[in-house]
Amino acid sequence: MMLAISMIGAAETLNMGIKMGMERKLLSEILGKSTARCWSIDTYNPVPGVMEGVPASRDYEGGFGSTLMLKDLGLAELMANGSDSPIVLGEMAKQIYDELCKDDKFAPKDFGVIFKKLSEQ
Repeated sequence: MMLAISMIGAAETLNMGIKMGMERKLLSEILGKSTARCWSIDTYNPVPGVMEGVPASRDYEGGFGSTLMLKDLGLAELMANGSDSPIVLGEMAKQIYDELCKDDKFAPKDFGVIFKKLSEQ
């Protein structure tokens, strides 16, 4: 759940910065050295052309599938309900990945494809 939330936040931030005119590699470098640093930025960046060897560099093939992320978010929701734990961001992440997985263009891809979906809106 935490990784899905982090990836969505990273994808939104990267998409916004790029649309505002920032160069994708420089933006990723700045974020990776700031308090925004996280695995989704400095190890598994979802922006094509920023890192070699990550799913974003191969049209989001391989990696951890979006449908698997949606399944895990569903499991987290069940656990939260069973323990009476609020998961406001977790529920939002589940809704976002549920919508993403309804599109056959994105469903079979790595969960970082959320960046591509956002960048196309």
